[in-house]
Amino acid sequence: MHLLRLLPLMLLLVCQPMHAQLSIEDHLGMESIQKVSVHAGSILFQHRTKESWDGATTSAIGLMSISGAAPTMLTSGGFDYDPQWSPDGSLVSFISYRNNLQQIYTVPRDGGDPTMVSDAQAYISGYTWLNDSTIAYVDDEPRDSQYQATADANGGGYWVGTEFFTNAAWACNIHSKERRRLTDSSFRVVELNASSDGQFLAMVCAKNYDTFESITNSWVQVMDVARQEIVFTYQLAESPGQLAFSPSGKKLSFVGSTTGFAAKDALLVVDLTADRPIARNLTYELDPTIDHCLWLDDETLLLATPQNTFHALYRVSLSGKAALVGAPHWVIYSLAFAKKQLYFVGSHATQPSQIYRLDLEKIPASVQALTTLNAALQSRIHTQSKPIQWSSYDGTPVEGVLVFPPHYDSTRRYPLMVIPHGGPDAVVMNDFNWMKQWFADQGYLVLLPNFRGSIGYGRDFYAGNRNAFGLTDYQDILSGVDKLVNDGRADPQKLVIGGWSYGGYMANWVITQTDRFRAAISVAGISNLVSLYGQHEFSNRDIGVWEYKGTLVDSVENYRRPSPLFYVDQAETPLLILHGERDAISPTLQAWEMYRAMKDAGKEVQMMLYPGAGHNISRPQQFKSVLEQWVRWADEHINKG
Repeated sequence: MHLLRLLPLMLLLVCQPMHAQLSIEDHLGMESIQKVSVHAGSILFQHRTKESWDGATTSAIGLMSISGAAPTMLTSGGFDYDPQWSPDGSLVSFISYRNNLQQIYTVPRDGGDPTMVSDAQAYISGYTWLNDSTIAYVDDEPRDSQYQATADANGGGYWVGTEFFTNAAWACNIHSKERRRLTDSSFRVVELNASSDGQFLAMVCAKNYDTFESITNSWVQVMDVARQEIVFTYQLAESPGQLAFSPSGKKLSFVGSTTGFAAKDALLVVDLTADRPIARNLTYELDPTIDHCLWLDDETLLLATPQNTFHALYRVSLSGKAALVGAPHWVIYSLAFAKKQLYFVGSHATQPSQIYRLDLEKIPASVQALTTLNAALQSRIHTQSKPIQWSSYDGTPVEGVLVFPPHYDSTRRYPLMVIPHGGPDAVVMNDFNWMKQWFADQGYLVLLPNFRGSIGYGRDFYAGNRNAFGLTDYQDILSGVDKLVNDGRADPQKLVIGGWSYGGYMANWVITQTDRFRAAISVAGISNLVSLYGQHEFSNRDIGVWEYKGTLVDSVENYRRPSPLFYVDQAETPLLILHGERDAISPTLQAWEMYRAMKDAGKEVQMMLYPGAGHNISRPQQFKSVLEQWVRWADEHINKG
């Protein structure tokens, strides 16, 4: 049974071998906090646990004092998520699948039996409180009757483009369950949030559930709820989100991208009381990647952006002036603010995540831990990690995270495991996670590079590998390897590269460009960007123009040139392919193309497919297999004893 407050660590040490390390089962069985919010001296959170590493995940809702006193669990035993306070703080709401129905429930903050308060007919994708007796939620709409009639007449056949559903926002009285439609079914509400007085309902909207439409053609709109009138619309930034109202409810902030579709560089604020509300970008000069944003007061916001592999906190005024709040020290997963105190779920290097409290007048490193999650495992964490910087082939500064194996000896060279991240619209942070810890625990020095194309380093760096896949990113990675070899840390005869998704693509690509690596592992990787154009749900059309500076019809060579498939005759590194049979993000045909090409070229290759698995290969037994096969392949090919 997982508890937020466990036995003192000294008692647990008695049961542990002196130098025991974390197992895969330990990693998969770890507990976590997903979301925090604060009201009247209490922290509301969602707590995920597992009874066994390969069992089902349960998610419960709990409360704890801001002093860090023992928590009170309001729910248990099921899967309850997205906890929110009612405006007056007397109730806690959450979404649950209890009773085989997905609905919204409430429970008194002092505890009691949960009460179902919604009457959704299909699927609730989000909700927010409008006032103490009314919740606005989003419920999927039935399929268009004409589209359904076509499917019925054609044995389920549908015209491409008509398969996507929409939804609608509803206002529901929590006592009577009577609901009132707020939006029609002509579009999809992706995200919603309400002002503190319930006057305004802000929504991120898209055409439908088509992922491409949500990424490329979404917009923000604000409704005056009483009049059901749209008073503000914004469509000038890509992939908007993170809707937040100022304490007075008069101003709205949201985040968008001015470069590509994942930069998250624009913090946009609009005064909804103005005669003509206009959104202003407060952060163009700062050029951040905004992972979290909240209001401190009606004139000041706080944002968290990656910096030096941690999150930097900035106060941002409505004039656009940004001030750093101390040196970056934490990787932050959830963030809340109350009475000059920040409450966040965060991790630093090899410390598993906890809930922390930070006085905004103090430096970020000076925090109080309010939980002791996974305390029984802490004594078995022997790895260390730190940010590392180097210069690429053309002088561009590049950064990453370097993880050291247990009992690291700086006088010897170690096998090097290079793990490019997925995306490439992503960034590696210096936090605790399975990828860093597991491979370092196996005796590898682990390099996780933030190559060009990563977010978190500004718009230009993010755009730096567009129409240059396999060029700038590849050189950035190899330059990092060179640094570790030249510094005497990495053994040049024991280099391994492996990655997941775009990281799997990089593994496929690297082995066709150099023979320096003794083994490569491609998990959910890509091999042929030409065929991917038709196989992938959104790596085409407008996104294709962003990624490759043209569509396949106009610029086929831009897709062919960075495709590993066409260079397998140059590969000398043995390749292991691990892929889910139902992967729709990196379609399984991509794995088959690389496998067939390597076989036909007489190269060393093995492929394992996981039945029923999607892109994340998330079933515990299968995920464990991925890690075990990855390390087996690496160990065998570097002759690791």
